[in-house]
Amino acid sequence: MFLKNHARCLALSLLMLPALALAEQKTIKVHVYGVQPASGTLEISLFNSTENFMKEPYLQESLPVSEEGLVEVEFANLTDGEYAVVVVHDANDNGALDRGFLGIGGEGYGFSNAAMPWFGWPGFEDASFTVEGPETIVEITLD
Repeated sequence: MFLKNHARCLALSLLMLPALALAEQKTIKVHVYGVQPASGTLEISLFNSTENFMKEPYLQESLPVSEEGLVEVEFANLTDGEYAVVVVHDANDNGALDRGFLGIGGEGYGFSNAAMPWFGWPGFEDASFTVEGPETIVEITLD
């Protein structure tokens, strides 16, 4: 009888392992404000290290822009750690971030933590945030 009950407990424990693993997964929800005009593509890039920042995204979503305003994207199945988000609105779909006179104007872009570039792009440490809880919301307004 003891072995039979022990086997049931073991089987039940093994069945619960995937559920426990999923419970530890984290989600980052990115809210992008100021998307305009209603054209082109919005690229939302998630970085997880200084070495890859602005070079090779850990995860990336590319969405066609069909209306102005707020766009929401979710990155799921993440672990605790440091992350940074970069958003670029390629309004004319030419594959480049067009900048206006003296770098002002042109197409919209933004960084997590509202990190602002002065001469070049901000560093990972300026744009990074810590993910610890089950859900982290990042708000970015395009400039």
